[in-house]
Amino acid sequence: MIDLHEVSIAYDGTAVINGMSFCISPGEIVALVGENGCGKSTLGRAICAAQLVDGGAVVVDGHDPSASELERLRVRELVGYVRQDPLDQIVSSLVFDEVAFGPRNLGIGEDEVARRVDEALEMSLLHGFDQRVTTELSGGEQQRLALAGVLAMRPRYLVLDEPTSQLDPCSRKLMRGLFTALSHERGMGLVLITHDDNEIALADRVIVCDGSAARDSVRGEAHSGTEPRIEAGFRPDDGRRGAGRTAGQTVVSLDHVVFSHGGRTVLDGLDLDLHAGELVILAGASGAGKSTLSSLAAGLLEPDAGTVRVCGRAATPGMVGVAFQQPESQFFHDTVFDEVAFAPRNAGLDEREVRVLVERSIGAVGLPVDVLERSPFELSGGQARRVAIASVIALDAPAYIFDEPSAALDAEGRSCIHGLACELVEEGRAVLVVTHDLPEWERLADRVLVLEGGVLRPDGLEGAEACAAHSDEPPALKRPSARSQAPMGPFGGYVAGTPLAHVDARVKILVLLVATLGVFTAADAWGWCFWFAALAVTMFSARMGARDVLRGMRPVAIILMFTLVANLVSCDGHGAVPLAGPARLDPAGGMRGVTAVVRILILVGFSLAVSSSTTATQISDAVVRLLRPLARFGMPVAALGTVLSLALRFIPLVSEELGRIRLAQRARGARFDEGGLVERIRIWGSVLTPLMVGLFRRADCLAEAMSARCYDASSEGRLPVPRPLGHRDRALLVASLTSMAAVIAASLIGRAR
Repeated sequence: MIDLHEVSIAYDGTAVINGMSFCISPGEIVALVGENGCGKSTLGRAICAAQLVDGGAVVVDGHDPSASELERLRVRELVGYVRQDPLDQIVSSLVFDEVAFGPRNLGIGEDEVARRVDEALEMSLLHGFDQRVTTELSGGEQQRLALAGVLAMRPRYLVLDEPTSQLDPCSRKLMRGLFTALSHERGMGLVLITHDDNEIALADRVIVCDGSAARDSVRGEAHSGTEPRIEAGFRPDDGRRGAGRTAGQTVVSLDHVVFSHGGRTVLDGLDLDLHAGELVILAGASGAGKSTLSSLAAGLLEPDAGTVRVCGRAATPGMVGVAFQQPESQFFHDTVFDEVAFAPRNAGLDEREVRVLVERSIGAVGLPVDVLERSPFELSGGQARRVAIASVIALDAPAYIFDEPSAALDAEGRSCIHGLACELVEEGRAVLVVTHDLPEWERLADRVLVLEGGVLRPDGLEGAEACAAHSDEPPALKRPSARSQAPMGPFGGYVAGTPLAHVDARVKILVLLVATLGVFTAADAWGWCFWFAALAVTMFSARMGARDVLRGMRPVAIILMFTLVANLVSCDGHGAVPLAGPARLDPAGGMRGVTAVVRILILVGFSLAVSSSTTATQISDAVVRLLRPLARFGMPVAALGTVLSLALRFIPLVSEELGRIRLAQRARGARFDEGGLVERIRIWGSVLTPLMVGLFRRADCLAEAMSARCYDASSEGRLPVPRPLGHRDRALLVASLTSMAAVIAASLIGRAR
C-alpha cells in the first residue's frame, strides 16, 4: 500500500502541497484530478520518489524514501513513473535498449533482461518492435514504449501523468485498455493524473487535489454517475453554438494541394475552404498530416502543387494566426506584455496600437491585465497556455488555427478556450481547431472534417472518431517495409535488417577509423581503385541507393565547394591564369582540391553507411566496450557512453525543435531573411532562446526519468557485461584490417620512393 500522511511540499518558500493524506492499494485505479497548478504532478512525483517531501511522509509497502538513498531506490523499483510526453523519458534509440534500460540499472543478467523486455513489449502491445528505432514510432507507440520501459522493472504501482492527452482516439482507447488490464488483471495500483472524463470513468476512486486537501471518493463511487466528475472540476459547459448558419465569404482556400515529406505523400490533391464566421473541426489519426495542413494554410510551408490563398491573395506567414501544440514553448521575452506584443510589433504597428491589441488579447483569454508585467516563465501551465494563445490572436488576423488548444487543460481552461474560439467566430473570423478531443469540440462546430489518406472528407462526430480509430488492430501487427521505416539516425537514416546492420558496431567503428587513415594516404591508381571498390561494397551492404547518398551529401556540399575553390584560386600571385589583381587560377592547386574533395566524399560515404546501419545506442555501447581497458586507470567509461548515447539521440530532437519553433515565430510575423545583421541576430533570438530553455527543461525531465528508472551512482559506473565478437565479425574484422593495412603500406612505400 502507498500511504501518504500529512504530505507538504514547497517551492521557493511557497507551499504547493500542504497536509495531504490518502492511501492507494494494489489492484485499484485512483484518478488524481484538480485544476491546473493545484499540485497533482508534484504529488505524483513525490509518490514515485522522484521528489522528496518537505513535511509528512510517503511510505510505499513499508519503505520511506526520505529515510535513506537505499530506501529511495527501493521505492523507485516499486513505483513506475510515466510522463505526459514520452520524449521526456526515452533515453535510447533502439526499442530493445530502451525497455532494457531500467532492468540493466538493477544489475539483472542479460538473459533475464531479455525475458523482461519481451514480456513488457507484449503487455504494451509492441510485440515484435524490439529492433525498431524509437524516433520512428508514432506518438501512441512511443507512449506505450515509455510504459513498457517502466513495466520491465516489474513495479507494483504506476504513476501516470496525463499519459493520453496528446494521443489520437485509437491510441487513447488502447492505453485505457492497458490501464484496466494492468490494474484489474495483474494487480498493479495505478495513479492516473488526468483531466479526461473517460479516464476518470475507469477509476475505482477519484481523489480531488486542491493543494491543501485531498477529497477522496468511496471505492466504486466513481462509477455511480456524473456527480464525482463534476466534483473533480469537470463542470459541464452549457454553451452550444447554433448550427446551420449561413457561411460568410471564403477567407482561406486550399485548392488541389499536394505536399510530400521524406518521400511520402502527406497531402494528395486536398481541397479546403474556411469561411468567415465559421468554426471547423479537423480530426484524423496521429501522423495523418493535420499539422502539415495547418502550416500550409498559414503560408508557413509551400505546397508541391496546388494553391493556398488567404483573402484572395497567396498565403504568406502572418496572414493567419497559428497556435501549434504547446505554444507556450515559444516564449522568449522577459514580460508577458512583450511576448504578446511580438506579433503586432512585427506587423509595424505603433506602440499605442500595440498596447490596445495586447490588452484586448490578454482579456480575451480570461487573464487580468496585471499579468502583463509578469515573466511568462513564472506562470502556471494553464496561464502559460492562455498567454501563448493571446500572443497569436494579437495578430488580429482574419483566420486562426488552433492545434490541440485544450490538451491537458482543466475545466476552467478548456471553457475559456471554447469561449475564445466562439468569440472569434462571432467577430467574423474563420477558426480551424485541430483536435483529438472530438466530443469536447463537436457541439461547437459548424463542420467536422476528417483527414485520411491525404484528403479531407466531411463527417460527423461518429465518423470522425471511426476514421481516427479506423482499426482495432494493434499497431504492433502492422509491418511497414524496412525502407519506409527509415528514421533519423545520428548522421542519417537508419535501416534495420541490412547485411551491414548485422555487423557488430565495434567492427564498424574500428574499420572506419582505419579507412580514414587509408583514404588520406591513397596516392596511386591501385589505391584509389581499392577504396572506391570498398565504398561500393559497403554501400551495397547497407542497401543505400543513389538518392540516399545524395541526400546525405547535402550537409557537406558547402565544405566541398569551399575546399575546391580555395585550392583552385590563388591570391598570392602564383597561378597560370590571371583573374583580377593578384588572384590567379592554379590548375595544380585545382587538382589538389579535386583530390581533397574525393577523399572527403569517400569518407562521408563510409560514415553514411555506418550511420544507416547503426543506432546511437549501438555506437555508444561499442565505444564503451572499446574503451573498457581505460576504466582500469580511472576513466569514467560507462558514464561517457551514456552521455554519448543521449547526445546522439538529441541531435535529431534539436533539429526538429528548432524547425518547429521557427515555424511558430514565422506565424507571428517574424522575418528571418530580412533586415541588417543586427536585426537578423535579434529575430533569431526568438528561436534560440526558447530552444535553449526547452533543451534545459527536457534535460531536467530526462535526468529525472533516468533516476526514476534507478540510474544512480552505481549504475552510472557499471560497465556492460563483456561480450566477445562472433565468428563472422572476427573474420570480417581481420580480413578488412589486413587488406586495408596492405593497401596503406603500399601507398606509403610508393610515396617514399
